[in-house]
Amino acid sequence: MYGFGKKISKIEELNWEEISLLKKAFTQIKLDEIFDVLDRFSHEWKVDGELFKQAMKLLPPGEETYKTLSLVEGLLQRKSLEKRMLAEFQNLDLLDRFTKLPHQTAMVKAKSLGVVLHVTAGNVFLGSLDSLIMGLLTKNISLVKVSSQNKIFPLFFAESLSKFDTKKIISDKIAILHWKGGDEKVEILMKSKVNAIIAWGGEEMIESYRKNLPSRVKFLDFGPKVSLQVITKEGLYLQDLDVVAEKIVADIIPWNQSACASPQNLYVQDGLDTEKLLIEIEKAFQKSPKRSAISDDEAVEILKEKYRALYSSLMENGSLVEGEDFLVHQELSDVLRPSPLNRSLIVKNFSTIEDLAIKLTPFETYLQSCSYLCSSEEHEDFLQELSETGIKRFSPIGTITWGMEGAPHDGRLVLRELVQFIGDERRVEKVFKAKNSPAHFEIPGYIFSSGGTTGEPKLSHFSYEDFDFVTDMLAKNFKAQGLKKGMLVANLFVAGNLWSSFMAVDRALEKIGVVQLPIGGLASVENILNYLDRFKPEVVMGIPSLIVSYAEAGLEKNLKLNIPKVFYAGEALSQTRMEFLKDVWKTQTFGSSGYASVDAGVMGYQCAQSQPGEHHVFSDLVSIEIVDDEAVVTSVARSSMEIQNYRTGDRIEWMPNCSCGSLDKKFKLLGRIDSLIQVWSCRIALDDIEKSLSEYGIKNYQLLIKEDREANLTREKLTLFIEKASADVDEDDICRLIYDYSRDLKDTLSFDNFRKDFDIEVLSTGEIQKNPRTGKISLVKDLRR
Repeated sequence: MYGFGKKISKIEELNWEEISLLKKAFTQIKLDEIFDVLDRFSHEWKVDGELFKQAMKLLPPGEETYKTLSLVEGLLQRKSLEKRMLAEFQNLDLLDRFTKLPHQTAMVKAKSLGVVLHVTAGNVFLGSLDSLIMGLLTKNISLVKVSSQNKIFPLFFAESLSKFDTKKIISDKIAILHWKGGDEKVEILMKSKVNAIIAWGGEEMIESYRKNLPSRVKFLDFGPKVSLQVITKEGLYLQDLDVVAEKIVADIIPWNQSACASPQNLYVQDGLDTEKLLIEIEKAFQKSPKRSAISDDEAVEILKEKYRALYSSLMENGSLVEGEDFLVHQELSDVLRPSPLNRSLIVKNFSTIEDLAIKLTPFETYLQSCSYLCSSEEHEDFLQELSETGIKRFSPIGTITWGMEGAPHDGRLVLRELVQFIGDERRVEKVFKAKNSPAHFEIPGYIFSSGGTTGEPKLSHFSYEDFDFVTDMLAKNFKAQGLKKGMLVANLFVAGNLWSSFMAVDRALEKIGVVQLPIGGLASVENILNYLDRFKPEVVMGIPSLIVSYAEAGLEKNLKLNIPKVFYAGEALSQTRMEFLKDVWKTQTFGSSGYASVDAGVMGYQCAQSQPGEHHVFSDLVSIEIVDDEAVVTSVARSSMEIQNYRTGDRIEWMPNCSCGSLDKKFKLLGRIDSLIQVWSCRIALDDIEKSLSEYGIKNYQLLIKEDREANLTREKLTLFIEKASADVDEDDICRLIYDYSRDLKDTLSFDNFRKDFDIEVLSTGEIQKNPRTGKISLVKDLRR
């Protein structure tokens, strides 16, 4: 036996005080750490690898063992584990912290039950491992009681894991135990110590553990089940008879028909040629790998069924088809009954699905899986009718024993049964209290400030939990665009000054597992260029205007850099700037660091198929409405500050469904609501200004609007500052381009009148004043009062 990292020889060696401490320690381990250990351990279980070979020597030889053992690697892989957890919990953070779920108003956390006893069966040796994995994923200390037929593999697995998991993330949270079934002394001990029992097996065993069980102990019983196959006339017409027979047999032969999903009865609709079908089933059995050895008791049960079939064939117009290791009995009775297993199939007829449902309903408690063959036209009615009988699972014929990840088992989502759900219904009405001095915040966390590009910077509070959650959202955004563990990433966002972007990106990148260069956007340009040249990052992240300024500085130094990916935020990245970076840095991919603001938090993410400006809504947590072209946001992603009907100032439009397959709605940013300048009784769009300047390769600009008094009249004056390395700029041509691009200007003013109040000043690179906090250029300075 194995007990929490070491071999033990008897149950009495279990230290229950130590187990109690382990239970508390397990709650502090992140789910991602559990995924990581199991995923890395999966590599040790590659087919024909060392552990695989050792296990094959310990288990009964044969193709069935080989095929079953080959499932271990996939069972432990991260993608399989994540898919399984998401199917039941929707959000992987639920096991680590209080978080939001779709349609939930409260924050919710899933807490382990504590110590779980897994009483496992011996019919499929992989079953005990599967139950153990469920215990680990839900952070339960797991005591696995193995059967006498299945003692070797679970013990070998646990000892191998202990050698691999040197940091004891999970290997000291499990025990592999064995005692004789019915040992009342041990059962009483377990019932008094554990928080839950999950029992897989026969009815007698189930009742034994249910008996005198304290009310505080949760009991999950998975008792004996009967599964079946159903073939309709319309379904059989769609496939060749021999192919259907092979699929029937494929459902039956795994694990000597001993799994709870293994069909024992085959129901064939009236009107089909059952005799021909039985001939093809016989051929399919004969082509299959030979059955593994069976016990004398099992052989006796098969013999009983054989004589029952002989009687049926002589007296009741039944039939018998048998071979060296299989038996098929067709009988007139349509009542469901267990077969002797070990490749024993009982064939029955039915008239209609409605009639079959009536016959099956009395066995509701024992029904489990049904593999079926029907036409697409009758599929919906077929499932609707039979799902009322008590059948818990349906699968196309030939696939019944290889279950789908995340699907319910015996009508239950088992992982959810192994946790308790805890709600936090706190509503924070006031985030800070005003004092004589600056506001102070009550809840531990961060105080961040908006950039203050326009107007006075605004303060926002993020609790530590909120910030952790927000950075999870950013990490999802980066992953969706191709960032992977091990990539080298330069973080050039601005740090300090109550600014959030550098810290948030840093934390999100940490969660992905990249290698970071935390340079920061306020480092000297010389140092930034030296770091980029020395480390050659695959990805650079930062504010567009700053990134472009670094590229320009590198160009002046004749520094040749190759930056494949650029992620940006804080400003729009114009097509002109993209083309410049493609040319200077050979950048191939541009991505958003997330659609977010300090006030509203993270609202949208990009996928690999997103074009510039296009984002998906984090729809589990965020809802966006379009009001007068403006995105108005409500978010439940932050518990310390409610975000309701927040006006973003961004113009957006909805996009068609994305080819990436995400069901999250997709929108496109069209620019700022304030990117339309009201002047001279018309509107000028900044997009039109940028288009005009792009023809001269000008990337940085600023507009100054002021009022001049002339002869008791107030005239609006507009000055365009542009940065250009040389003075070869045709100001009149730029003015003409702006005028021609702007329909409202052309409809309102003559070009000459426009030119009277519109000036251009050419500055050297870097002379346009930037926001000292963020490094951004304020595109519009409106001095009108």
